[in-house]
Amino acid sequence: MAGPFANWPPTRHEFFRETRTHRPIFQGDVFENVPYIKGQAGDRPDVEPKVRIERRPMMALAYPCEMYVRGVLARLQAVVVVREGSKLGMREDWSGLFSGCPLPDLFGDGVLWAADFLTISSVDRSYLTEANRVASLTELGWAYLRQRLALYFTRVTAHLGDLQQAGRATWDETGLWEQWNALGRQSSEYQSWLDILDPQIGFTRRQALERGVRHLVASTLLGRA
Repeated sequence: MAGPFANWPPTRHEFFRETRTHRPIFQGDVFENVPYIKGQAGDRPDVEPKVRIERRPMMALAYPCEMYVRGVLARLQAVVVVREGSKLGMREDWSGLFSGCPLPDLFGDGVLWAADFLTISSVDRSYLTEANRVASLTELGWAYLRQRLALYFTRVTAHLGDLQQAGRATWDETGLWEQWNALGRQSSEYQSWLDILDPQIGFTRRQALERGVRHLVASTLLGRA
C-alpha cells in the first residue's frame, strides 16, 4: 500500500468521485469547453500583448471558501488548464513535475492528464456549471491536489493525512450542502442555516462541523430546525 492510496499511482476510482447535479462547484472540479486566454511568445513590453482564446478543459483552483460569497458562486473563478501529462513532462509514476497535479484516466481514455499550475487565470462563473462539469475529486484526491499546490508554491511537501484533517469540516459541509440542494431547498440559504445557533447541539451547525460532529448537523437537516 502506497500511503493512504491502495495503489500507486492511484487509480481513477481512487482519485475521482461521481459527478452529481446537486453537488456545489468545488475545488478540483474539471469542466469542459472553458475559454483560456493564451499569451504568445515574443511579446515586447512597449506594445500590446498578442493573445488568443482557446477552449480547453479547465480545473477550478480556489479553495472552496474563496469560491463563494454568501453562498453564491463568486463572479470570477481561478482556473488552470488541464492537458496530457506527457506534454508537461510528467512520468507515468507521477514523478518529474512540480508545476502540476496528475489526473489519472480523467476522461476514461487511459491517458494520464494533469492540471497545469503555470496556466492560472480567471474566468466568469458562467463557464463553470453542473452541465459542463466532467469530474470531481474524492476527498483523498482533493487532499493530493492541495499537496501538489503547496509543493508548487512553497516546495513544502505537506502530509496527506494532515491535509485531510484540515479539510474535513469543509468536505463535510459541502456534502451536507449537496443533500440540502437535493431536497429542493434554496442553495444560497444553506450558509446562513449553518450559522444559526442550534439548541439541540449547543452551538452553531458550522461550529459543530468544525468540531467533527457531522452526524449531529445531518440529523437536523431533514427537520431544518
